[in-house]
Amino acid sequence: MSSTDSSSLRYREYQPSDFDRLCQLDSLCFPPEIAYSPEEIAAALADPAGFALVAESQEQAVAFVLVGTRRRLGHIITIDVHADFRRRGIGDQLMELAEERLRQRGATRLILEVAASNEAAIAFYRGRGFALRRLLPRYYRDGSDAHLMEKPL
Repeated sequence: MSSTDSSSLRYREYQPSDFDRLCQLDSLCFPPEIAYSPEEIAAALADPAGFALVAESQEQAVAFVLVGTRRRLGHIITIDVHADFRRRGIGDQLMELAEERLRQRGATRLILEVAASNEAAIAFYRGRGFALRRLLPRYYRDGSDAHLMEKPL
């Protein structure tokens, strides 16, 4: 995939035709023991309380955020940005759009899980106002730990 200028990016709602690409992005962004299976992604997308937002370049999805909601709690299930498009503010923009949608729906808190070893992601989330809440031992299929992070909306 070739890199393009961030100005060519478009943010939009998920469409069913994006499904295969979202599964591909998740497998590119995370090791197998952390990546979601297509069935897990499909289940999250089928939840009427959830939503997904996509960033596309040249009519191809290059990033997405998958969000669940329960009452006043938002949950970032995953946020994936293709390696060729990282460090351009795409993740920040997707998070901002997701947080705004959650606020509009009445959510007051937002949570997510992040691999305890993923220092870059932890720093990214801290920069967006998230705080570490607790360690989730053996959270992933390979037995590795995650951190639960939270922020008020």
